[in-house]
Amino acid sequence: MNKKLGLVLEGGGMRGAYTSGVLRAFMDEGIKFPYVIGVSAGANNGANFVAEQKERNKKVFVDYVSHKDYSGFRHLIKERSYFNMKFLFDTLPNQLVPFDYDTFFNSPTIFKVCVTDVETGHPKYFEKSQSRDNKEFMNKVLRASSSLPIISPPVEINGKLYFDGGITDSIPIEKSIEDGNQYNVVVLTRNKDYLKEEQKLGVYSKHYLRKYPTILQAIKKRHIKYNITLEKIANLEREGYIFVFRPIAPLMVDRLEKDPLKLNNLYNQGYEETLERMEEFKKWMKKVNKD
Repeated sequence: MNKKLGLVLEGGGMRGAYTSGVLRAFMDEGIKFPYVIGVSAGANNGANFVAEQKERNKKVFVDYVSHKDYSGFRHLIKERSYFNMKFLFDTLPNQLVPFDYDTFFNSPTIFKVCVTDVETGHPKYFEKSQSRDNKEFMNKVLRASSSLPIISPPVEINGKLYFDGGITDSIPIEKSIEDGNQYNVVVLTRNKDYLKEEQKLGVYSKHYLRKYPTILQAIKKRHIKYNITLEKIANLEREGYIFVFRPIAPLMVDRLEKDPLKLNNLYNQGYEETLERMEEFKKWMKKVNKD
């Protein structure tokens, strides 16, 4: 495996079921990466990939989504979070669908998670080796990267507050390149013709974000950076430095999707579309490994 090869995983909430399918196909084919970086749902998918748990992503993104404690507006009222963070980052990994902390932390793979610093409004990247406690990484870093403003409160890590990394670096390809990865595999959760539009904020959202001015500014500019990143990815893909997996069939799932059937279909779509391109992908990998 080329040591200058990164795997970059976009977020997208429940659209992450597509990424779950892609990564399951990788695992079935015995494909690993020396470097993995993810945001939000992408980071959670990536953690299970590094932990080499083939079934866990499907269980988390599909099988448990209809559980009463998974998400819903009652949690937003009770706990200020649409997604029940205690259930997702404590009950699931430590009781119902155990996370393999030993395999994850002993893996030689560099694994980074993007979050957004509330104070600066800039992205910050945590690496798994920085964690002082196994469960801290799951319940703090991965949770922070999945905490969207308005539907989730920020997460405190080492005395600082962080929100979802997708606000400031939805597809952290530049970070992977900066870290020395000349070649990258990028998994996106939007169709090829997608361009992000400026997010329209309602009265309540604007009021809520008044206490987080840097986050408000980052949200206003998010679509600009996102679309610039897509253009960069397209250019690098044409030049042969990037191989992109993204939904080919039209997406039928949104960020807060709760329908297990739709999510299962999206998971299978990710798996099947990846296998259909596996021969093409392995030819690209062979070329990269010769470089």
